[in-house]
Amino acid sequence: MSRARLLVAAITLGILLPTMSFSQANRPERIAAPKMEAVAETQLLMEGMISPNFRGIEKTLRGKPDADGWTFARGQALLVAESSNLLLLRPPRNQGRDTWMSRAVELRESAAKLARFAAARDLLRSRDALVEVAASCNRCHETFRVATKVRVFGKADE
Repeated sequence: MSRARLLVAAITLGILLPTMSFSQANRPERIAAPKMEAVAETQLLMEGMISPNFRGIEKTLRGKPDADGWTFARGQALLVAESSNLLLLRPPRNQGRDTWMSRAVELRESAAKLARFAAARDLLRSRDALVEVAASCNRCHETFRVATKVRVFGKADE
């Protein structure tokens, strides 16, 4: 290395080293993770997010989706799956908390499975997975006495 480079490196280190502190006292504080909390009502989450995305998938899977249709269906399935994470923030305050949690996880898993089949562009498995998502919704609705029955492709799940 040339003398000029050594001189530049030495000067740079001379300037930077005094400003660098290696003690614990000068490390940045850890910021506490924000508390997750529900903002919207559960009914609004169902009517405004889950149902429209479910219906969009259903409409797309009625025919043979093109490349954009598959991408759209996968995205909507992932939104349903992520919405179920939001349901986990809204357990009932009375009895049923454990059941609520397991039903929300069931919805997340069935919607994620649907997203995987949509990514693979597997029409038959995607349609079957959408029926599973509807069944997951209906099991929860029955458990918590919600009058809404989710129908897929014009018929009720059996």
